[in-house]
Amino acid sequence: MKSPELLLPVGTREMLEAAIDNGADAVYYGVPHWNARGRTEDFALDDVRNMIRYARVRGVRTFLAMNVLVFERELQDLPEYLEQLIALEPDAFIIQDIGLARLIHAISPSQEIHASTQMTLASAEAVNMVKGIGFNRAVLARELSARQIAAIKSATPLELEVFIHGALCVSYSGQCLTSENFGGRSANRGQCAQSCRLPYRIFVDGREYRETDAQYLFSTRDLCALPKLKELEEIGVSSLKVEGRLKSPEYVAAVAHAYRKSLDGIEPDAGEKEPLEVLFSRGLSTGWLDGDNHQELVNGTFSNHHGRYLGNVLRVERGQVIVQLDEAFDEAGMECALPQPGDGILFEEAKFGISTGARLYAAQVIHEYKGKPSTRGCGPQLLKMEFGRDFDTREVRAHMAAYRNDSPAMERELRRTFTDRDMAKRIPVAMTLDAHIGQKITLTVHDYCGNRISETSESVLEAAKNATSAPDEAQNKLQALAKKELSALGGSAYKLKNLDASIDSDAFLPGKVIRTLRQKAIDSLDNARCLWHALNPSAEAGHQFLRSVRYTRPRTDAIPSVEAAAKMPRLQISVLVRNPEQVEALKGLPIDNVVMDFDWGVKYESPLQQIREFGFKAGMATLRIHKPGENHYLKKILELSPDFALVRNLGAISILGDSGIPLTGDYSLNAANSATFDWLLSQGLKTLHPSWDLNSTQLFDLLQNIEESRLEITLHQYMPAFHSEYCAFARALTTGRRFPECDKICTRHKVEILDHKGESHFLQSDAECRNTLFVGKPQSALKLLPRLLQSGVSHFRLEMLQEPPETVRKKVLIYTQAIQGKTTIEDAIRSAGVEEKYGLSEGQLFNDSVWKDRKKSGPCV
Repeated sequence: MKSPELLLPVGTREMLEAAIDNGADAVYYGVPHWNARGRTEDFALDDVRNMIRYARVRGVRTFLAMNVLVFERELQDLPEYLEQLIALEPDAFIIQDIGLARLIHAISPSQEIHASTQMTLASAEAVNMVKGIGFNRAVLARELSARQIAAIKSATPLELEVFIHGALCVSYSGQCLTSENFGGRSANRGQCAQSCRLPYRIFVDGREYRETDAQYLFSTRDLCALPKLKELEEIGVSSLKVEGRLKSPEYVAAVAHAYRKSLDGIEPDAGEKEPLEVLFSRGLSTGWLDGDNHQELVNGTFSNHHGRYLGNVLRVERGQVIVQLDEAFDEAGMECALPQPGDGILFEEAKFGISTGARLYAAQVIHEYKGKPSTRGCGPQLLKMEFGRDFDTREVRAHMAAYRNDSPAMERELRRTFTDRDMAKRIPVAMTLDAHIGQKITLTVHDYCGNRISETSESVLEAAKNATSAPDEAQNKLQALAKKELSALGGSAYKLKNLDASIDSDAFLPGKVIRTLRQKAIDSLDNARCLWHALNPSAEAGHQFLRSVRYTRPRTDAIPSVEAAAKMPRLQISVLVRNPEQVEALKGLPIDNVVMDFDWGVKYESPLQQIREFGFKAGMATLRIHKPGENHYLKKILELSPDFALVRNLGAISILGDSGIPLTGDYSLNAANSATFDWLLSQGLKTLHPSWDLNSTQLFDLLQNIEESRLEITLHQYMPAFHSEYCAFARALTTGRRFPECDKICTRHKVEILDHKGESHFLQSDAECRNTLFVGKPQSALKLLPRLLQSGVSHFRLEMLQEPPETVRKKVLIYTQAIQGKTTIEDAIRSAGVEEKYGLSEGQLFNDSVWKDRKKSGPCV
């Protein structure tokens, strides 16, 4: 069985060296300006080239992350830049955007591409669909259990990559709009504001709920899959990925070392695991790999780095803090290392949100028996800690939790692993030296990987003059000289494992000649290890591809008036409802389609019949995520055969594609440019909703290059901030780990979440118990309506959430009258705002500024 690849993150050159010297098989870092970690250092192209070469010489692969959505105008300008990037010969690109993947494939068909976790790939059907685009590997959604990963592996030929360590997102990657809605920064564009790490207040049925410790309701613990490595290896996962391009080189070194050792079949000891917590940790868990455990996944009492838990404060006396140590510290020599002078110690009382901390001055293990010092080492094991005079220990209370959250000594030791030349990763080489009088000297080097290099001196070897040593003694001196010169490889990636030197005993062997041969051979070996197949990227091929996917509209000089456009019979108005009661309110309204998107356990048969009786087409929305074993909901769609289905994931497109049921695509498919739009429509979609990452400028850029009649836009909706496998209902309102232990609490209460700005948002579950947090202030695109109509957009949607039937009817009437030109846009906006509990928002669509790089360096294109 082939051991999986260990893939480490790189945000700086030091992180690259830390990863390689501690056992990485591959590294990944962001394409300058185009990656999902907008706060990392941007490398120049020369830096990227040198780092790829540095890694490849050492047998380590390099992946360039370009895992963001790309807007239309940007896509048209990218071919030349991509040609330069591909010419650097990275081992692979990590891509989120389907259009970008297609463009790279057009520019260089042999370039390897990996589907980012931002593509929300959670089933074999979805993975197999992207294989047709040209992807070689799929980075799976983090929300999968080991059992589900095994099911996907058994049903796809594609390589699979799985996250094993680092921060977990509470939302499905690629489906999070929280940062954009709350902080004005798009996570799909590398500018996540980490809104999930903020405190929230919970309101149940209109009253604040205080019977929970989960102030940080959406802040997940960090992932540590060390206990699951063997299982993932047996499943056949190709790559094990560590998160952390914003972490330190020391963090990368610690994580790489621990996982490398485990993959090599040696269990890391407690001292090797401890840095994983001390350097950065919000508390470690196996995430979703063991299935749902909502109580374990989110601690809820904090969201920041806490480090290694030491124990609870027993008492404070005379400027000293006495902590009763956690059970992990045993009495026979300490399984885990004790804090050292200079370490950072954090004290916290999470229930009351109180924390304090300081640098440690001294620490000592003591024992007590019946409250008195024990000389025999019996009784509880305690840690007595002293601090400098600038720390007031009166801020520390009994029962506070104590953590070791920083250790300069630990960081120094880890830093040595990638700065000390003697500890650097070295590739063994064998050398053969042939030095015979009257012939040119030949040095041959091979690296045990099939690369063999020979270099020959310019002049022949001469005999020594005035030899004073016996033949045996002379031979030993020559052998020693050769070994000294040829083993001097400290500045290279190699170490001499074996030397076979054949030297005439009476020869004069010049050290300078041997050094020159060694240097030339090592340079040639570097080049041999960096050889790559010719990719031959072509920007012009990219431009040709983009021209081929653009829609060519019929030439006309006539631009219809808003009134004329609104009266065109081709207009289609759809209303999405989330409970059967809302259907009754639609009777007799001037709409065309109704989409049912019901909660857990709600029956579809009767509402579907009622919708048809009203004269509308009845549609059913798929779930936003599709995972192994979750085909029953799609089977229900096949069984009921609605007039159309609103599909929200690639797996659903794959399964429903041959059903004969017309399919329309939702915003969750993340269509941000014409190349993505073209591919998704080619999979059988009749219409497609663009990604909500687009603002109005980017939306109308897109409309220039697509068939406008196949685009659908939502004029009114509660923006889905994030969509999560984690159930906040279960975590906050119950002690249940998963369904059915939660007792279906989500079906019995209405829950609102109050954010740090004082704004309320609605929490709702779906048929698979997944949560969506809907922004409480709905977004309206009414101001764009006249221009959309004149641009030829003919499909409009209105989405309801928890509104009672009478409110649904009022809202739909307001919008349909605006669409039909029976009321002014200003009056419609005013009327719509009156119906909203928290007012009306213009949202991202009216943010006309294009995305800007927040780093010091400017964009590369």
